[in-house]
Amino acid sequence: MCSEEVTKKREGRRGVARAKAHCKDCEACDDADCTWCCPERLAALNPLLRLILLVIGMLCVILILVFANISNNSVSSGNLHDIAAVTPREGINVSRAQEILTALCDAYRDGLVSGDSCNRLCFTRKWVVTDYYEAHKTVIVLKDGGQMTVYKSEQPFYTDFPQIDNSKSYEQYSDMVSPMSAGEGMTQRDRTSLSTLIQQPEFILFRLLPLTRVTPKLIGTCGHMYEVESLVAFRMKGYYMNLKGKILVHLMGTLKLLYEFLNEPLQWCAVKFENLGLSADYPKRFVLMDGDMVYTQSKLNSMLKGKPCVKDEDCRIGDCEARCTADLTCSGRSNENLEVFCDKLVNKLFGNNWSRNNKYLLACHDTGSNITKRLNDLRLTWSWNLADV
Repeated sequence: MCSEEVTKKREGRRGVARAKAHCKDCEACDDADCTWCCPERLAALNPLLRLILLVIGMLCVILILVFANISNNSVSSGNLHDIAAVTPREGINVSRAQEILTALCDAYRDGLVSGDSCNRLCFTRKWVVTDYYEAHKTVIVLKDGGQMTVYKSEQPFYTDFPQIDNSKSYEQYSDMVSPMSAGEGMTQRDRTSLSTLIQQPEFILFRLLPLTRVTPKLIGTCGHMYEVESLVAFRMKGYYMNLKGKILVHLMGTLKLLYEFLNEPLQWCAVKFENLGLSADYPKRFVLMDGDMVYTQSKLNSMLKGKPCVKDEDCRIGDCEARCTADLTCSGRSNENLEVFCDKLVNKLFGNNWSRNNKYLLACHDTGSNITKRLNDLRLTWSWNLADV
């Protein structure tokens, strides 16, 4: 063994001896070194360290749970209207929307059309278009100051509508459009505007059936376009599953109002989440953003009954079904709003996960009872839980 290694070993043994000598009186020693060489102090220190580490660990777990709960509550207890809020859509055809608005305001300036929304719409013409849609209907969403305004029409330009015969007298014209008119003498531009509006079923629905409480409020008109209240379109997303309890309440509130409209229920034949809108003014119901396929029961049956058919599929109007009878004509509607709501909306949220304690889900899954009993039980639940809708 080399002399250097021998020297190191000797110094190591001397260091241990010095440490033992230094700590020979542990009780009198205040040096930190004594802690690590005295078994009594080391034994006393280990439980203390374990306790400190345990407390720190518990505090960390508590903090994690608190922050997780705050994050979860921000979604689960949030307002559906706030969560569904959307930013202006990208890629919209702004120039097309401005072309339509410019033509409308030019017609208003030239005295060709009228409406109580025209002055505000056309005053500055500095439109901020946040959304635009043109297919079976033209929809333009504008940001007006701090508010959103929505203008709708079946056609982009008023000249696209057939015009009513201008040779008719005021009395004849009033009889045609009553009760749409206010009963006052109408100018030619009033006639032009009103004639385009009464050719649009959705406008008539919004104008004549405001008591439904499931359609947007009609704010005003300008020429062939009608302004409705701004709603947040509800587009079902995966993370909304954390809110399915609240969504179910909104769906039931909407369904309740469809069944409780005046003397006969309303029939909705275009049931899907994309047609539902949210408003902070309606805390327990959705609003139907598209009213083209909403009918009173008598109106729908008049459209179905007696219609020639070969098979049941010939008797469908959207989600509203009827049967092809033996005389090859359609019956009245054969399915219910409840059945369509369950199939196309509720089951997408809950699937087969349901409990008999949830009366709303029971109405969808209790196949042992007929539809009349399920509806009666549901109405009783509505009277207790949704009386304020």
